[in-house]
Amino acid sequence: MEHKDFIRFLGANGARTKSKGATCIQITDRMVIDGGNLIYGLGEKMLEVDTIFLTHAHLDHVCDIPFLADEVISNNKNQITIYAHPAVIRILQEHLFNNLIWPDFSRIRLPHSEKSVIRYEAIEPGRSYEMEGYTLTPVKTEHTEGSCGYVIKKGGAGIFVTADTYCCDAIWEELNADEEIHTLCIDVSFPSRFEKLAYESKHLTPRLLSSELEKLRRDDVRVCLMHLKPSVGSEVALEAREYGILREDGIILQDNDIIYFEKNERINNVKEY
Repeated sequence: MEHKDFIRFLGANGARTKSKGATCIQITDRMVIDGGNLIYGLGEKMLEVDTIFLTHAHLDHVCDIPFLADEVISNNKNQITIYAHPAVIRILQEHLFNNLIWPDFSRIRLPHSEKSVIRYEAIEPGRSYEMEGYTLTPVKTEHTEGSCGYVIKKGGAGIFVTADTYCCDAIWEELNADEEIHTLCIDVSFPSRFEKLAYESKHLTPRLLSSELEKLRRDDVRVCLMHLKPSVGSEVALEAREYGILREDGIILQDNDIIYFEKNERINNVKEY
């Protein structure tokens, strides 16, 4: 059977519950975007992950990374490299891996090695990073200090994962300028009746996304929704269909859904939301 390249949403939600994983996207066995569902998403294979690109430092995007670091040192596995905006690295160092909440694993060496358990690599929006045959390009978003989404490319095809964002012109400028991107995975966390909360927390609603889509000058981009808050997910899903924002066979993403890089390949959808 011919191998097809894809990304897998290990976690697709805006919170972690008993049945839903927080944001985590697997690109290869070793590389992920965000770390919200490594433990349940990968099980023992979590230990193969040594490259993590972060969209920002909120807990639902980093919560499994401290436990991965703990397991890495216990199992004498490879160093973990965290790629993130300098502001996000600073937040992790000051507020998570600070020897108060969790050990500073950038100063703890792997057994029988001079390498630290974690090392940080600062990224720059707009600059492309080549990894394992993939290209990842961070795009600045409107959410928190240093937040970004990623355009992931393989074989001349692209998937744009914004993760958390509010209204953001840079997203539509990127899509309008790059026709290799065929799928957009964008945050719609709250129903439209929570528009004030969405503004204050810098997330989108179906009504806001419907308005934002008017900035898209292409009609060939598949639009998928991610990061729904589980407590209001069903309401968001209903509204999304009413507003017609799931374009070009787009879906509401769930844990373990697969998006292929081949442009005309349908999404492997675990179940409808």
